[in-house]
Amino acid sequence: MLLQKNNMRRAWVLIIVSLVFLLSFNLLFTKVYAATDDTIASASSQQVNYELPYPGLLPDSPLYILRAIRDRIVGFFISDPLKKSEFNLLQADKRLNAGIYLVNKGKVSLALSTISKAENYFDEALGKMEEAKKQKENAGEIKGRMKNALKKHEQELGILIKRINTDYQGGFEIQLKRVLSFEKRLSR
Repeated sequence: MLLQKNNMRRAWVLIIVSLVFLLSFNLLFTKVYAATDDTIASASSQQVNYELPYPGLLPDSPLYILRAIRDRIVGFFISDPLKKSEFNLLQADKRLNAGIYLVNKGKVSLALSTISKAENYFDEALGKMEEAKKQKENAGEIKGRMKNALKKHEQELGILIKRINTDYQGGFEIQLKRVLSFEKRLSR
């Protein structure tokens, strides 16, 4: 009986230490940095007034799994549809920017996978916004941000399609078509 209590205490201590580690890891590795010269050079002549957040750890990092777990945990605990929509929009923007960074590093295949996940998050953000509207919540602000974000996603995907090898252009064009379908869905 005493041995069982000690094991339970150790388990709880391990859980608390793990959570503290994840939170401190979050604080250490989610700093915002200035745009790189490659990012500035890749901007097209028609600028969209919407800034993508710094992506933090990229999917090619061995520590990325910890970030992915953290994001899943945070997302799981958000129950309000508007807040969940905002969270998903942020994740979509971060992953799009991560895809841009990966293209700049020459990791186009991983970039395509990352951008596909970005658009999955955008799809979820739209769904949560629609859910919030059904619950009679004011979704005007998030809808406006989504319109700007969609323009930015469209702009950046267009730039990437011109920059990458023809082997991957089809995959990026599919993601661009998804963005265009999101615009139609958002305008309803």
